[in-house]
Amino acid sequence: MENKPFKLLAIDDTADNLISLKALVAEAFPEAEFLTAQNGADGIDLARTERPDVIVLDIIMPHMDGYQVCTLLKQSELTKHIPILLLTAIKTDSESRGKGLDLGADAFLSKPIDYTELKSQIKVLLRIKWAEDALRAENSSLEELVAQRTEQLLASEQKYKALFDFSPLPYHSLNSDGIFIDVNKAWLDTLGYTRDEVIGCWYGDFLHPDWKVHFEERFPKFKSCGAVNNVDFRLRHKDGHYVDISLDGTAAYNEDGSFRQTYCVFQDITIRKKVEQQLLESELVFQQFMENSPIYVFFKDENLRSVRLSKNYETMLGKPLNELLGKSMNELF
Repeated sequence: MENKPFKLLAIDDTADNLISLKALVAEAFPEAEFLTAQNGADGIDLARTERPDVIVLDIIMPHMDGYQVCTLLKQSELTKHIPILLLTAIKTDSESRGKGLDLGADAFLSKPIDYTELKSQIKVLLRIKWAEDALRAENSSLEELVAQRTEQLLASEQKYKALFDFSPLPYHSLNSDGIFIDVNKAWLDTLGYTRDEVIGCWYGDFLHPDWKVHFEERFPKFKSCGAVNNVDFRLRHKDGHYVDISLDGTAAYNEDGSFRQTYCVFQDITIRKKVEQQLLESELVFQQFMENSPIYVFFKDENLRSVRLSKNYETMLGKPLNELLGKSMNELF
């Protein structure tokens, strides 16, 4: 907070009081911009246009006293968050202080003004003001983020609903307990069930046993975050074999923000999984061959440099394979 610029508005009908207060503020806070008004109406107008960080307000003024000014400032959306330091004539005047608190004043200062007390009071009010400003800004950003997220989720829900109605991709919808409330024809055709055999059943009952625990862990997170992408599951076909799927989905919510249902589509990736497994197995076989081959095997790139070498090169050349890769045949020997 030190040396942070701020605006202070002083409202007092006595010019000498304003001059004295300005001198005290300038000494305590040289970075402050000092604004003045000599009556309540001008002070309110200045507060609305300049939005000061602190207002020092004298209670005893003609036409409109400090209490009336304080009331109007705290009623206005433009000025209600500005802390007000009321100037009281008597230090022990509890009635004036109580009335000021009831009207929204934040602190009190007795005349004649003590420099140390003025400085401390203003520092406290500034800390409160800036902390509240930061909190309001954070809340405003959060509300904006929530509104944007809600709009995105609604748009996403509409997109997925249209996709469910017309797409040949299998889709299903689950309620909050993970129970099927809707499936399309493509879903039934892919897994061989009738609609009556699916609706009202728990999703986990159609999963491979190894995948049930994954569903139980992930479904609450899905309901909370609102969307999932490329989630792998294994679903049981009616005839007993299992189908590997990759699932995408979005969550729909009620107006009060509570979860309503999911909209999910999936692709059958069984063939892809089999191919990946075959490639992995082939690579393992090839790796074993390269490690145990009795002959010397040399694979090269377009620049005639080694990209794969059989393990026996290490024994022949006395160096580890990682030092031999990338070299031409001439560089190896």
